[in-house]
Amino acid sequence: MFVKAFYVAANQVEFAVENSAGEKAVYIAPVIPPSSVQRATGTFRDPASLVDLTPTMVSALFEAQEPGSGKVVALIVHTVSRRAAAVGLFADATDARSWWRQSFNRLAKDADVLFVPVVVEGDA
Repeated sequence: MFVKAFYVAANQVEFAVENSAGEKAVYIAPVIPPSSVQRATGTFRDPASLVDLTPTMVSALFEAQEPGSGKVVALIVHTVSRRAAAVGLFADATDARSWWRQSFNRLAKDADVLFVPVVVEGDA
């Protein structure tokens, strides 16, 4: 399974997802600044910036491989509602994980939320 991200416009990324069965999907999502994620309450300032994923693609994201080096966006997915947000830009996956693992982050404590860092190709 792989996930790739590409800039398609200023503050928008395209995620290409392929699962182990060869099923492919493409999602375009706005890049949400980390400051717009209210980690203490587990909410987003602009819920309209979330995208809907198919059940197959949510399942595929559980198999996502560790990203390579480079700038990343964090794909944050609520696995029950299948709503996802692209948060970033982070210097690398370590930076994204550091932001995610803050003790007050209610999203990280929710068993139904998946965090997937993805390297972004191209320029912002």
